[in-house]
Parts: sequence; C-alpha cells; structure tokens
Amino acid sequence: MNRLTPSPGNFPPPGRRAEWADVWGLRLIWLLLPVLAGPAVTDALHDMDATPRSTASVALWVLWAAGLTATLVPLPLTLTALRLGSPAFAVLAVWSAATTGDAVHAAFALAAAVFVVLATFAAPVADRFVDGASYGDERRFLLRAPGPVALVLGPLATVVTIAGTAVGPILLLNSRWVAGGAVTALGATLAAMAVRALHQLSRRWIVLVPAGLVLHDHLALAEPTLLQRAGLARIGPAAVDADALDLTQQARGLALEVRCQEPHDVLPAGRGRTTEVAIIEAFLCSPNRPDVVLDEAGRRRLPVN
Repeated sequence: MNRLTPSPGNFPPPGRRAEWADVWGLRLIWLLLPVLAGPAVTDALHDMDATPRSTASVALWVLWAAGLTATLVPLPLTLTALRLGSPAFAVLAVWSAATTGDAVHAAFALAAAVFVVLATFAAPVADRFVDGASYGDERRFLLRAPGPVALVLGPLATVVTIAGTAVGPILLLNSRWVAGGAVTALGATLAAMAVRALHQLSRRWIVLVPAGLVLHDHLALAEPTLLQRAGLARIGPAAVDADALDLTQQARGLALEVRCQEPHDVLPAGRGRTTEVAIIEAFLCSPNRPDVVLDEAGRRRLPVN
C-alpha cells in the first residue's frame, strides 16, 4: 500500500476526536475557574467574619481540586460528580455576580459558569466518561435520560443535592448550631438519596462488544441483554411507526432500532412487581450520539442500515 494512503487502522474510532477535544476543553475550563470566577467569589466573601471566610475559602479550594481530579479520571462515578459540581459552581457564580460590585468580575464568573455547565453536559464528554469503565475491546455509549427525568426529576434532584449539602454548613458558619446541625443531617440524607438516583442515569448505556451488542439499562430491563453478532439483522434509525419494543423511556431525540434475526428473550424492568420474559423481534433505544453508535457498529462490521 502506498505510504500516503491511510489504512483504516490509522484513523481513530468514530467520535473519539470530539470526545478528546471536549474532555480537554472541560479540563481547561475547570482549571481556569479560580482565575475566571475567583475575583467575584473573593468579593462576595469579603464581608464575612475571618473564621467563616477562611473556612469557606478552604472548602471551595478543596471542592475545586476534587472536581479537577474528576475531570482527569473518566468514569461513570466522576461523570455524576461533575454533573453535580458544575451546577453547584453555577449557583456560586450567580450569587457571587449578584454580590460583587465589579461588573467585570461578575461577567467573568457568569461566563465561566455557562462554559463549565455546557462542557460537563456535552454528549462526547458523557460517552468518554462512561467508556472509561469499559473492558477490553468494547465501547460504551450513554443513553439519553428519560423525558420526565431530563425535564423535571433530574433538575429537581440536582437542586436537592446542592441545597442539602450547602444550606446546613452555611448555617453552621453563621453560628446557628442547632438549626445548622439539624439541617445538615436532614440535608445529607436527602442529598445521598438524590445522588444515588442521579448516578443511575450515568450507568445506562449501549455497549458494542466483539460478540455483538449489549443493552444495559436498569430502567427498561431487569438485567442487561446481549444480542449475538450472528443474531443481529439490522441496526439503524427507528421509523416513527416502528414495530419494536420501545425501551427509550420517552427520551427525546432520534432513537435506534435494533432488529434480531430470530425472536429474542428480554426481561423488562418490573417497577416493584414481578415481570415475565418478553419475546421480541426488535427494540428501540436512545443513545446520546446515535450517529456515532452507527459509525462504530459499522466499523465493527455489524449489520448497519
């Protein structure tokens, strides 16, 4: 082969360049948060007493360092942490911008908040983080959050987590010991429940493996299901009237249809009740980046239409 003619092995897997660029963009933005938002936060803390101000400053530096570390360790757990940390920073930035008297400091803080939230919730970043837990020659793609969760329950759980972890310590910093202790205990309990629920969204994915395709979605299935390569008839965009089991959980956006050569057994999630095995010929799922899933499936010589 001519040395100037690239072989397939010279190209990165589909979507990897976007993941690399977006993840490094997130790391850079997080690294610069003290520079961009630090002046506004300093202004906001200026009128506090020395001890509470020092305590708050140390806590913010620790949380910033933890977030920066999370950007360097792509895993589903760190994705959840960042998707809680970036909205929490946005709240801090808005409060700081409203408190500071310097318009430039306020503008930089708000801009940093917008950029870090957009970077954290970018689809390539999500796929890179969930794929960080892959084994061997497999690749994981995050599924989109169910419609009701994305629009209502997810933001509500995020608010509960931020408020539950922040309000109590703020009361304690203001020497309101009884109220602060009670709110901290209650808030920690509620925050733990909310974090657990949010983390489940970071553990829903479609996996392309050498043997075929796996759907891992506890909201739709009681257990993951493997479709062997030889048993796959077609993977492609779903038609509006597709005759297939809908496992998208009302997620918005383009769904993929996975059709089998022969009827396949799956165990739907029970929602607290006993369920029976369902025999299906096709199902629908909603990955964050369906185009990249199809490109990667084609690269692995799966039947893509």
